Amino acid sequence: MKPEVIERWHRRRFLIPNAVTVANLFCGFISIIYSASGRYEKAAVAIGIAILLDGLDGRLARRFNATSKFGVEFDSLSDFISFGVAPAMLMYQWCFRTPADEFGVTVSFLYCLAAAGRLARFNLAKAGALNFEGMPTPGAAGMVAAIIHFLPVVEPSRGLIVLGTVTMTGLAFLMISTMEFFSVKRIKVGEMTKFMIVFLGFFIAMIWYDSARGFLALACLYTFSGPIAAIRKKMKGDVPVEERKVVGQ
Repeated sequence: MKPEVIERWHRRRFLIPNAVTVANLFCGFISIIYSASGRYEKAAVAIGIAILLDGLDGRLARRFNATSKFGVEFDSLSDFISFGVAPAMLMYQWCFRTPADEFGVTVSFLYCLAAAGRLARFNLAKAGALNFEGMPTPGAAGMVAAIIHFLPVVEPSRGLIVLGTVTMTGLAFLMISTMEFFSVKRIKVGEMTKFMIVFLGFFIAMIWYDSARGFLALACLYTFSGPIAAIRKKMKGDVPVEERKVVGQ
């Protein structure tokens, strides 16, 4: 390969992960549009796609040695739209707008505020840690999307308001907490155990058979993994979470 071609590729390699980040941002934007127009299932799917893209852009940046300060800030701002504003808008339109407008605005804003704080803490965290400190914003957004993907059309009711309130305030608390959550970045196909392969295969089959129930089960499993692990560690008298090696997102 000619030296000028190599140099041109070297200068343009940053475009690949940034293009994926743009796609992530677009998914968050279109999810907001879908939510505002009552197309809740499509809005939830858009958030799900944004989660997949968010996991891809960082890997591509490291693969092509294309990490940069601009990329980090751009990714963080995109994540706030896709995993902060979009899920809050979706939940507000889905269960709060008609029966509890002002109350829903407050609850949805608390979720947005927690997501912004979570992303800011991620930017300040040290690299190379094993687990997430607090629930990562893609996980929280995935829980919102999974619930609404499971029940895209429902009648406004007090029970629905309670569900939305508990979900949004609970996720906000988990995001700003110091509980440890498993980092999917640790998963490497070549190092997976037989149990992990069977476990992953089970969820893939479940999602293929019934995506609504499969995604909801996966989202619930990840959401409750942090609190359950924290309770187990407290019962065993392990080292406090604050002293462990963790990372935010």
